[in-house]
Amino acid sequence: MIIDVQHHYVPRQLAVQHGWSQGRVVHLTREGQRWVTIHDRLCDLDWQLRDMDAAGVDAAVLSSFFGWDAPAEICQQINDDLAEIQYRYRGRFFGFAHIPLGEPDHGLRELMRAVQELRLVGVTIMSQVEGHLLDDPWLWPFYDAVQALDVPIYVHPVMYAGGHVGTDQYDLGRIIGREFDLITCATRLIAGGVLERFPRLRFIISHFGGGIAAVKDRIRKKAFRFNSNLPLDFDTYFNRLYFDTAGFEISQGALRCALTGIQPERLVFGTDYPQDFSAVATDTGVQGEGIRAYIQLIEGELGHTAPLVLGDTLADLLHLSSRKDG
Repeated sequence: MIIDVQHHYVPRQLAVQHGWSQGRVVHLTREGQRWVTIHDRLCDLDWQLRDMDAAGVDAAVLSSFFGWDAPAEICQQINDDLAEIQYRYRGRFFGFAHIPLGEPDHGLRELMRAVQELRLVGVTIMSQVEGHLLDDPWLWPFYDAVQALDVPIYVHPVMYAGGHVGTDQYDLGRIIGREFDLITCATRLIAGGVLERFPRLRFIISHFGGGIAAVKDRIRKKAFRFNSNLPLDFDTYFNRLYFDTAGFEISQGALRCALTGIQPERLVFGTDYPQDFSAVATDTGVQGEGIRAYIQLIEGELGHTAPLVLGDTLADLLHLSSRKDG
Protein backbone atom coordinates (compact mmCIF):
# COMPACT_ATOMS: atom_id res chain seq x y z
CA MET A 1 0.00 0.00 0.00
CA ILE A 2 1.39 3.40 -1.02
CA ILE A 3 0.29 6.34 1.16
CA ASP A 4 1.11 10.01 0.61
CA VAL A 5 1.47 11.83 3.96
CA GLN A 6 1.88 15.34 2.50
CA HIS A 7 -1.09 15.82 0.25
CA HIS A 8 -2.89 19.15 0.28
CA TYR A 9 -6.54 20.07 -0.04
CA VAL A 10 -8.62 23.22 0.37
CA PRO A 11 -12.38 23.12 1.01
CA ARG A 12 -14.08 24.80 -1.92
CA GLN A 13 -15.94 27.30 0.29
CA LEU A 14 -12.67 28.52 1.86
CA ALA A 15 -11.02 28.80 -1.54
CA VAL A 16 -13.91 30.94 -2.85
CA GLN A 17 -13.71 33.17 0.22
CA HIS A 18 -10.07 33.86 -0.70
CA GLY A 19 -10.85 34.87 -4.29
CA TRP A 20 -10.62 31.56 -6.13
CA SER A 21 -13.06 30.49 -8.83
CA GLN A 22 -13.01 27.54 -11.22
CA GLY A 23 -10.14 27.85 -13.70
CA ARG A 24 -8.47 30.69 -11.83
CA VAL A 25 -5.07 30.63 -10.11
CA VAL A 26 -4.83 32.87 -7.06
CA HIS A 27 -1.51 33.83 -5.44
CA LEU A 28 -2.09 35.04 -1.88
CA THR A 29 0.38 37.22 0.01
CA ARG A 30 1.03 38.05 3.64
CA GLU A 31 3.01 41.04 4.78
CA GLY A 32 4.15 41.64 1.22
CA GLN A 33 5.49 38.09 0.75
CA ARG A 34 4.12 35.25 -1.37
CA TRP A 35 2.16 32.95 0.93
CA VAL A 36 0.13 30.27 -0.87
CA THR A 37 -1.28 29.47 -4.30
CA ILE A 38 -4.86 28.27 -4.79
CA HIS A 39 -5.80 26.41 -7.96
CA ASP A 40 -8.37 23.90 -9.20
CA ARG A 41 -6.59 20.70 -8.17
CA LEU A 42 -6.50 21.75 -4.50
CA CYS A 43 -10.31 21.75 -4.35
CA ASP A 44 -11.15 18.83 -6.67
CA LEU A 45 -10.79 15.45 -4.98
CA ASP A 46 -11.96 13.49 -8.02
CA TRP A 47 -9.18 15.12 -10.04
CA GLN A 48 -6.76 14.26 -7.25
CA LEU A 49 -7.93 10.63 -7.31
CA ARG A 50 -7.30 10.43 -11.04
CA ASP A 51 -3.73 11.65 -10.48
CA MET A 52 -3.28 9.20 -7.59
CA ASP A 53 -4.50 6.33 -9.74
CA ALA A 54 -2.17 7.32 -12.57
CA ALA A 55 0.75 7.42 -10.12
CA GLY A 56 -0.14 4.22 -8.25
CA VAL A 57 -0.85 5.96 -4.93
CA ASP A 58 -3.42 4.05 -2.89
CA ALA A 59 -4.25 6.62 -0.21
CA ALA A 60 -3.41 10.15 0.89
CA VAL A 61 -3.56 12.05 4.18
CA LEU A 62 -5.05 15.48 3.61
CA SER A 63 -3.97 18.73 5.22
CA SER A 64 -5.01 22.30 4.45
CA PHE A 65 -2.77 25.34 4.69
CA PHE A 66 -5.74 27.46 5.77
CA GLY A 67 -5.89 25.47 9.02
CA TRP A 68 -2.34 25.81 10.30
CA ASP A 69 -2.75 29.17 12.01
CA ALA A 70 -6.49 29.61 11.91
CA PRO A 71 -9.14 30.46 14.53
CA ALA A 72 -11.36 27.75 15.98
CA GLU A 73 -14.21 28.31 13.53
CA ILE A 74 -12.02 27.68 10.48
CA CYS A 75 -10.30 24.65 12.04
CA GLN A 76 -13.67 23.14 12.89
CA GLN A 77 -14.90 23.73 9.35
CA ILE A 78 -11.83 22.04 7.87
CA ASN A 79 -11.98 19.12 10.29
CA ASP A 80 -15.68 18.53 9.61
CA ASP A 81 -14.96 18.57 5.89
CA LEU A 82 -12.10 16.10 6.25
CA ALA A 83 -14.23 13.75 8.34
CA GLU A 84 -16.88 13.76 5.64
CA ILE A 85 -14.21 13.05 3.02
CA GLN A 86 -12.86 10.13 5.05
CA TYR A 87 -16.37 8.64 5.06
CA ARG A 88 -17.17 9.39 1.41
CA TYR A 89 -13.81 8.18 0.03
CA ARG A 90 -13.22 5.32 2.43
CA GLY A 91 -9.68 4.00 2.31
CA ARG A 92 -8.50 6.58 -0.23
CA PHE A 93 -8.40 9.80 1.80
CA PHE A 94 -7.69 10.36 5.48
CA GLY A 95 -7.43 13.65 7.33
CA PHE A 96 -5.07 15.35 9.76
CA ALA A 97 -6.74 17.42 12.48
CA HIS A 98 -6.13 21.18 12.38
CA ILE A 99 -6.07 22.73 15.84
CA PRO A 100 -6.54 26.40 16.89
CA LEU A 101 -3.62 26.40 19.31
CA GLY A 102 -3.78 30.17 19.56
CA GLU A 103 -6.98 29.59 21.54
CA PRO A 104 -5.76 27.03 24.11
CA ASP A 105 -9.13 26.04 25.56
CA HIS A 106 -10.76 25.76 22.15
CA GLY A 107 -7.66 24.03 20.85
CA LEU A 108 -7.67 21.13 23.27
CA ARG A 109 -11.43 20.66 22.88
CA GLU A 110 -11.10 20.64 19.11
CA LEU A 111 -8.23 18.17 19.34
CA MET A 112 -10.37 15.73 21.33
CA ARG A 113 -13.35 16.22 19.02
CA ALA A 114 -11.33 15.82 15.83
CA VAL A 115 -9.59 12.62 16.92
CA GLN A 116 -12.17 10.93 19.15
CA GLU A 117 -15.43 11.94 17.45
CA LEU A 118 -14.43 12.70 13.86
CA ARG A 119 -11.77 9.97 13.89
CA LEU A 120 -9.12 11.99 12.04
CA VAL A 121 -5.87 10.04 11.96
CA GLY A 122 -3.36 12.54 13.39
CA VAL A 123 -2.66 16.21 14.02
CA THR A 124 -0.83 18.70 11.84
CA ILE A 125 1.01 21.82 12.98
CA MET A 126 3.73 24.04 11.55
CA SER A 127 7.37 24.22 12.65
CA GLN A 128 6.44 27.38 14.57
CA VAL A 129 3.08 27.72 16.31
CA GLU A 130 1.69 31.16 17.11
CA GLY A 131 5.25 32.46 17.40
CA HIS A 132 6.33 29.61 19.66
CA LEU A 133 9.08 27.14 18.77
CA LEU A 134 8.16 23.49 19.24
CA ASP A 135 10.17 23.00 22.46
CA ASP A 136 8.33 25.86 24.20
CA PRO A 137 6.59 24.67 27.42
CA TRP A 138 3.54 26.58 26.14
CA LEU A 139 2.90 23.52 23.96
CA TRP A 140 3.22 20.91 26.72
CA PRO A 141 -0.53 20.62 27.48
CA PHE A 142 -1.08 20.01 23.77
CA TYR A 143 1.68 17.40 23.66
CA ASP A 144 0.28 15.72 26.75
CA ALA A 145 -3.13 15.40 25.10
CA VAL A 146 -1.75 14.16 21.76
CA GLN A 147 0.43 11.56 23.50
CA ALA A 148 -2.61 10.26 25.38
CA LEU A 149 -4.58 10.02 22.12
CA ASP A 150 -1.75 8.00 20.53
CA VAL A 151 -1.75 9.81 17.19
CA PRO A 152 1.23 11.35 15.37
CA ILE A 153 1.98 15.03 14.92
CA TYR A 154 2.76 15.99 11.33
CA VAL A 155 5.03 19.05 11.18
CA HIS A 156 4.84 21.17 8.03
CA PRO A 157 7.24 24.09 7.56
CA VAL A 158 5.97 27.58 8.30
CA MET A 159 4.54 29.08 5.15
CA TYR A 160 7.16 31.83 5.10
CA ALA A 161 10.20 31.60 7.36
CA GLY A 162 11.21 35.20 7.98
CA GLY A 163 13.84 36.38 10.40
CA HIS A 164 16.81 34.68 8.77
CA VAL A 165 19.39 37.19 7.56
CA GLY A 166 19.46 37.40 3.78
CA THR A 167 16.21 35.56 3.06
CA ASP A 168 13.93 38.57 2.75
CA GLN A 169 14.50 38.80 -1.03
CA TYR A 170 14.24 36.48 -4.01
CA ASP A 171 11.62 34.35 -2.16
CA LEU A 172 14.46 32.77 -0.18
CA GLY A 173 12.27 32.68 2.92
CA ARG A 174 10.26 29.96 1.22
CA ILE A 175 13.01 28.36 -0.84
CA ILE A 176 15.61 27.80 1.89
CA GLY A 177 14.41 29.60 5.01
CA ARG A 178 11.67 27.04 5.59
CA GLU A 179 14.16 24.17 5.32
CA PHE A 180 16.46 25.77 7.90
CA ASP A 181 13.39 26.19 10.09
CA LEU A 182 12.69 22.44 9.88
CA ILE A 183 16.28 21.55 10.76
CA THR A 184 16.08 23.87 13.75
CA CYS A 185 12.69 22.45 14.73
CA ALA A 186 13.88 18.82 14.70
CA THR A 187 17.01 19.69 16.65
CA ARG A 188 15.11 21.68 19.28
CA LEU A 189 12.71 18.79 19.86
CA ILE A 190 15.79 16.89 20.99
CA ALA A 191 17.82 19.63 22.68
CA GLY A 192 14.76 21.11 24.38
CA GLY A 193 13.87 17.81 26.00
CA VAL A 194 10.50 17.34 24.29
CA LEU A 195 11.26 13.76 23.26
CA GLU A 196 12.54 13.01 26.77
CA ARG A 197 9.50 14.52 28.47
CA PHE A 198 7.00 12.90 26.08
CA PRO A 199 8.54 9.52 25.22
CA ARG A 200 5.48 8.19 23.35
CA LEU A 201 4.98 11.29 21.21
CA ARG A 202 5.62 10.70 17.51
CA PHE A 203 6.61 13.53 15.20
CA ILE A 204 6.74 13.34 11.40
CA ILE A 205 8.94 16.19 10.15
CA SER A 206 8.34 17.16 6.53
CA HIS A 207 10.83 17.72 3.69
CA PHE A 208 13.41 15.21 5.00
CA GLY A 209 13.56 17.44 8.07
CA GLY A 210 14.69 20.27 5.80
CA GLY A 211 17.59 18.10 4.64
CA ILE A 212 18.83 17.52 8.18
CA ALA A 213 20.84 14.44 7.21
CA ALA A 214 23.38 16.71 5.51
CA VAL A 215 24.28 18.34 8.84
CA LYS A 216 23.37 15.53 11.24
CA ASP A 217 26.99 14.55 11.94
CA ARG A 218 27.86 18.09 12.94
CA ILE A 219 24.82 18.37 15.21
CA ARG A 220 25.61 15.03 16.84
CA LYS A 221 29.24 15.90 17.49
CA LYS A 222 28.33 19.32 18.89
CA ALA A 223 25.34 18.10 20.92
CA PHE A 224 27.37 18.44 24.14
CA ARG A 225 26.86 22.18 23.69
CA PHE A 226 23.11 21.81 24.21
CA ASN A 227 23.69 21.98 27.99
CA SER A 228 20.41 20.11 28.33
CA ASN A 229 21.52 17.34 30.70
CA LEU A 230 19.63 14.78 28.65
CA PRO A 231 20.02 11.19 29.88
CA LEU A 232 20.23 9.64 26.40
CA ASP A 233 22.56 10.31 23.48
CA PHE A 234 21.62 12.37 20.45
CA ASP A 235 21.15 9.41 18.10
CA THR A 236 18.70 7.69 20.44
CA TYR A 237 16.43 10.72 20.35
CA PHE A 238 16.98 11.41 16.65
CA ASN A 239 15.95 7.87 15.74
CA ARG A 240 12.58 8.46 17.39
CA LEU A 241 11.70 11.12 14.82
CA TYR A 242 10.06 10.37 11.47
CA PHE A 243 10.62 12.33 8.26
CA ASP A 244 8.77 12.53 4.95
CA THR A 245 10.16 12.51 1.42
CA ALA A 246 8.42 15.67 0.14
CA GLY A 247 9.81 19.08 -0.72
CA PHE A 248 12.57 18.30 -3.23
CA GLU A 249 10.55 17.38 -6.34
CA ILE A 250 11.89 13.92 -7.17
CA SER A 251 15.52 14.48 -6.19
CA GLN A 252 17.73 11.39 -6.20
CA GLY A 253 20.43 13.43 -4.47
CA ALA A 254 18.12 14.51 -1.65
CA LEU A 255 16.91 10.94 -1.16
CA ARG A 256 20.42 9.50 -1.09
CA CYS A 257 21.57 12.23 1.29
CA ALA A 258 18.64 11.50 3.60
CA LEU A 259 19.52 7.82 3.70
CA THR A 260 23.01 8.63 5.00
CA GLY A 261 21.52 9.90 8.25
CA ILE A 262 17.91 8.70 8.50
CA GLN A 263 17.00 5.05 8.98
CA PRO A 264 14.65 3.78 6.22
CA GLU A 265 12.07 2.74 8.83
CA ARG A 266 11.90 6.40 9.90
CA LEU A 267 11.05 7.70 6.42
CA VAL A 268 7.49 7.98 5.12
CA PHE A 269 6.36 8.82 1.61
CA GLY A 270 5.25 12.38 0.90
CA THR A 271 4.92 14.40 -2.31
CA ASP A 272 3.58 17.90 -1.46
CA TYR A 273 0.89 17.22 -4.07
CA PRO A 274 -0.58 19.12 -5.81
CA GLN A 275 1.81 22.00 -5.15
CA ASP A 276 4.94 20.24 -6.37
CA PHE A 277 3.19 18.08 -8.96
CA SER A 278 0.85 20.38 -10.83
CA ALA A 279 3.02 22.85 -12.81
CA VAL A 280 0.85 25.53 -11.17
CA ALA A 281 2.34 26.27 -7.78
CA THR A 282 5.87 25.65 -9.07
CA ASP A 283 7.36 26.06 -12.53
CA THR A 284 8.91 22.59 -12.38
CA GLY A 285 5.87 20.63 -11.19
CA VAL A 286 4.89 17.65 -13.32
CA GLN A 287 1.76 15.50 -13.49
CA GLY A 288 0.90 12.11 -12.00
CA GLU A 289 3.65 10.37 -13.92
CA GLY A 290 6.13 12.41 -11.90
CA ILE A 291 4.85 10.86 -8.70
CA ARG A 292 5.09 7.43 -10.28
CA ALA A 293 8.70 8.19 -11.20
CA TYR A 294 9.38 9.17 -7.58
CA ILE A 295 7.92 5.88 -6.34
CA GLN A 296 10.12 4.01 -8.80
CA LEU A 297 13.16 5.98 -7.61
CA ILE A 298 12.45 5.04 -4.00
CA GLU A 299 11.95 1.40 -4.96
CA GLY A 300 15.25 1.42 -6.85
CA GLU A 301 17.21 3.07 -4.04
CA LEU A 302 15.74 1.11 -1.12
CA GLY A 303 14.99 -2.31 -2.58
CA HIS A 304 13.31 -4.61 -0.06
CA THR A 305 12.86 -1.78 2.49
CA ALA A 306 10.92 0.42 0.01
CA PRO A 307 7.49 -0.82 1.22
CA LEU A 308 8.30 0.58 4.68
CA VAL A 309 8.88 4.04 3.24
CA LEU A 310 6.04 3.95 0.73
CA GLY A 311 3.31 2.98 3.14
CA ASP A 312 3.86 0.32 5.79
CA THR A 313 5.43 2.59 8.42
CA LEU A 314 2.82 5.31 7.98
CA ALA A 315 -0.03 2.78 8.10
CA ASP A 316 1.28 1.64 11.49
CA LEU A 317 1.66 5.22 12.75
CA LEU A 318 -1.93 6.02 11.74
CA HIS A 319 -3.32 2.69 12.99
CA LEU A 320 -4.96 2.14 9.62
CA SER A 321 -5.15 -1.65 9.99
CA SER A 322 -7.47 -1.29 13.00
CA ARG A 323 -9.89 1.12 11.31
CA LYS A 324 -13.19 -0.30 10.10
CA ASP A 325 -13.54 2.54 7.57
CA GLY A 326 -10.47 1.57 5.59
